[in-house]
Amino acid sequence: MTKDSLCMKCNREVERQKKEEEKALKIKMQEMAEKRRAEEEAERQKHTALRKEEWNQRRAGIAAFDDVPRVQIGTDGKKQKAQAVSFLKELTYSRVTAKSDPAKFGDFVVLDTETTGLSCTKDAVLEVAAIKVKNYKFVEVFHTMITPPPQKLSTDSAREAMSVNGITPEMLEGAPMLYQIIPSLQEFIGDMPLLGHNLEFDLKFLCRAGLNVTEPKRKFFDTYVMAGRSLKKPKWEYDKEIGAYAPNYDKNYDVENYKLETLCNYFGIDRMDAHRALGDCVDTAQLFRAFIEEKVEIYGAHF
Repeated sequence: MTKDSLCMKCNREVERQKKEEEKALKIKMQEMAEKRRAEEEAERQKHTALRKEEWNQRRAGIAAFDDVPRVQIGTDGKKQKAQAVSFLKELTYSRVTAKSDPAKFGDFVVLDTETTGLSCTKDAVLEVAAIKVKNYKFVEVFHTMITPPPQKLSTDSAREAMSVNGITPEMLEGAPMLYQIIPSLQEFIGDMPLLGHNLEFDLKFLCRAGLNVTEPKRKFFDTYVMAGRSLKKPKWEYDKEIGAYAPNYDKNYDVENYKLETLCNYFGIDRMDAHRALGDCVDTAQLFRAFIEEKVEIYGAHF
């Protein structure tokens, strides 16, 4: 065998070994990638299972929600001059800290409304709901549809809002006017702490119609405010590529926004009846408890 033949044989052997090494490395990398994917999937499933377990603990209470007593709503309220609501911007929302006593947060009334738009002066209320909670248990429900002034049902904002919440004019037939139910709502909330998601929005409509929430010692809780205090949104930064400010999703953040749906997804809370006042009350109460559980451990009843 010539020297050239030996060299060619050596080269083929080196090439063969190189290919085998590359093949072995590729297989090893694939195995590592599959192992990493399996670990990530297991972690996701573990996280999902934990959230489902937490949700199932609450579901027992929600399953029996239809059995929670509904109050008889009076309609003897008198129409009055629109009340000033600028004071609502000065409301102070109570905090929950690691040193808080959870027993102090178990009693409250959660409020929500569905409206034809965002302006309390131009738009109208379509639905009002409130749930009285004691020791973290639903004990009484206030719920009614509302008949708005006819002209406020024909606006573009009303049509858009009703396409989202699914409320139709037929559902409002025979319902009381907002001012008519205010005394009953006033009696229902009494002097209890009030909870809402973006509570100021709902109170603007209700207080303008005559609801009084100015008792000196009343406490207010807002899950929208709580989210802003404890969860990070993406920071808005200048993006040279688009020539404008935009959220930077590459940096660490918790939630994209503080909408009720987004926060419920974050905490693994299944929505009861999204974009309807009573369902949003249930969801807001659950979200409130989830925020409390982030700070302190609660023993006993679940929603």
